[in-house]
Amino acid sequence: MMKLDDSAQALIDITRQQGNRPLSEITVDVARAQSNALRARLQPEAPELAHVRDGVISRNGPEIPFRLYRNSPPGAADPVVVFFHGGGFVLGDLDSHDVVCRLLCEGSGCTVIAIDYRRAPEHPFPAAVDDALDAALWIQANAAALGVDQRRMALAGDSAGANLATVTALAMKREGLEPAALQILLYPVTDQHGRHESKDRFATGYLLTRSSLDYYASRYLPRESDRQDWRASPLLADNLAGLPEALVLTAGFDPLVDEGEAYALRLAQAGVRTTLRRFPGQVHGFVTRGKIIPEAQEAIDEATAMLRSRFF
Repeated sequence: MMKLDDSAQALIDITRQQGNRPLSEITVDVARAQSNALRARLQPEAPELAHVRDGVISRNGPEIPFRLYRNSPPGAADPVVVFFHGGGFVLGDLDSHDVVCRLLCEGSGCTVIAIDYRRAPEHPFPAAVDDALDAALWIQANAAALGVDQRRMALAGDSAGANLATVTALAMKREGLEPAALQILLYPVTDQHGRHESKDRFATGYLLTRSSLDYYASRYLPRESDRQDWRASPLLADNLAGLPEALVLTAGFDPLVDEGEAYALRLAQAGVRTTLRRFPGQVHGFVTRGKIIPEAQEAIDEATAMLRSRFF
């Protein structure tokens, strides 16, 4: 029998004490501000890095803001982690995941480039997917100017961002483009169409609720048919063979745990080298709450250890 970690219970209690109204009863701007304020309160101190700068990607479509994190000497061609933030495709931005990106950079020795893709409901599916792919291809094309090695590229993200990371890897494979070398998927969204038992088992009481999932999906995927598109639900993709090696981290008390682990299994069955680790007592989103959840750093350490072992 799984037991909820004390730190996860503390997170649930703190969140309840905020007294925030349900997402469906507030504006998107208020929801974003509340989410960022709570994350800022619960994240550890941000490590100082040698170089952090903001920029803009200009490729085929609208400009895409990014933030680059680097902790190596000038002139080095670092491995690069392209990071997509979570937030249900509605919340989250460069600031919400700034500390996580700094920790990934500091621990791995890689340059990290965080992508501020377009969000719903202003920009529904597939805008975020288009931005994610455009960003990855732009980074490859501009690797020398950015000081990164395009052959050592990881696609990473948490929750909705993990969805975008693996969907980008799939799109690159399907279009015959130069592939990424690694995927790092933190409690990924992989199936927005099928039913999974964990969505019922953890429908309420564990931060991410069934009603929240319905809220995010209705904003991101206004057409029911979009939910069956592999770009929204990569678990439904017909062929996962040939994707980059994957690290998949899940949380035991997460409505998304079943679909995340089902995706890891499908990757392995397709011949993709896959490492799956469940944090059995944790809840969705724990990695960005490292001030009160010790396992957040443990998850970061697992990701950075894989990056170091594969890229250095």
